[in-house]
Amino acid sequence: MRSLSTIEQEERKRRLLQAVIHQYIKTGKPVGSAFIAGRKELELSPATIRNIMGELEREGFLTHPHTSAGRVPTDKAYRFYVDSLVELQQLAIKEEERIRREHEARVREVEELMLSTSKTLSVLSNFTGFVTSPGIDQSRLQHMELIPLDERRLLAVLVSDAGVVKHRQVTFDGPYPRELLKPLERMLNDRLRGQPFGRVRETLLDHIDALHQRQIDLMEFARHVTEEAFASGDVGDIYLEGAGNILSLPDFSGQEDLRQLVHLLDEKRALGDLIREDMAEPAVSARFPGVRVKIGSENRSPDLKNLSLISSSYTIGTRQVGVLGIIGPRRMEYSRMISLVNQMAQAVTGALNRMVGGSDE
Repeated sequence: MRSLSTIEQEERKRRLLQAVIHQYIKTGKPVGSAFIAGRKELELSPATIRNIMGELEREGFLTHPHTSAGRVPTDKAYRFYVDSLVELQQLAIKEEERIRREHEARVREVEELMLSTSKTLSVLSNFTGFVTSPGIDQSRLQHMELIPLDERRLLAVLVSDAGVVKHRQVTFDGPYPRELLKPLERMLNDRLRGQPFGRVRETLLDHIDALHQRQIDLMEFARHVTEEAFASGDVGDIYLEGAGNILSLPDFSGQEDLRQLVHLLDEKRALGDLIREDMAEPAVSARFPGVRVKIGSENRSPDLKNLSLISSSYTIGTRQVGVLGIIGPRRMEYSRMISLVNQMAQAVTGALNRMVGGSDE
């Protein structure tokens, strides 16, 4: 039979002592070796249990009441128990910090990818490159944190599977129950992780309605937080690079042309919405199934009447989460530009899925 190392012996003793302390705290009754022998996870024989309990008693961790065959923890044992809890809490804090650092790093990676993509499109096309970043609306909830600000306000931090982090302030008419904050956070993460943001409110409100009446405080707290934290969606930002490339072209020498261009590039939100809407249009060809081309008057915006827009979506798994492409004059080398946009979309899809671990859902 293999003899146990000193480390293994101490670990076995520690686990047994914790089992005794837990049981005594729970029942208030002396704990006998028969109870410990029934704990299958300890995997100890009755003789071994008696020997270890004897050692713990000699070391001052357990005492033996005269009226009982069982043992009870001493102050020294409780000190061991408390120190173990503190150690576990410190490990939990470190894990929380690690998760936060990973989220922050992921956000930076996604932002850098968006910036470098728009710059690459601009440089290779000599026109204006654009990318719409993944928005909350196109993503799934990965993690949620609730951070108290004061007695009437808390901050909901929403992290999506696309690396997007959004902060939503939740306001209450009166003081909210802080003691329910962590239980609510756990419940929200358990119930909503992996859910599309567009279905989060519906999913949680269905669950809230099914909660037992005795949980009414948690129900109302959850309902209010959900309504405010997920009240409005987010379609993402748009990154533009190389606006000067178009402004310097001879095709746009007229004052009215320049005014329209400046207005178009200033209204980034409207441009982003227009670009996303175009993705519902038919693809340019079977060879480039994700690429759309809008030429001059085909564009819905009058500011684009003298421009062509070539765009393609990029995905996480099979879910479209953003659009990239170029804006240039109608007089352009379409075959090369279409190929460029198609290749960049494939590259961004691959890079983003490696970053965030995309699935095919």
